[in-house]
Amino acid sequence: MSKIHAPRKPTETPQKAAVAGRVFKLSLKGVPPVDAKMWAQMTAAARTPNKDRRYPEIAEAPDASI
Repeated sequence: MSKIHAPRKPTETPQKAAVAGRVFKLSLKGVPPVDAKMWAQMTAAARTPNKDRRYPEIAEAPDASI
């Protein structure tokens, strides 16, 4: 049985690899914080059937206490 000796890969990424990636900076200026009332409105709107919706509606999770 032959053994293949491959060079070991470093466990830490070099600093040069981090520079090559893209960094996106997003500003949340003007975005209102989501409070309980707004969250309730968003979840109610997501559960309302809509023929123009391109994503699935929120499915109710089964209750684990049964």
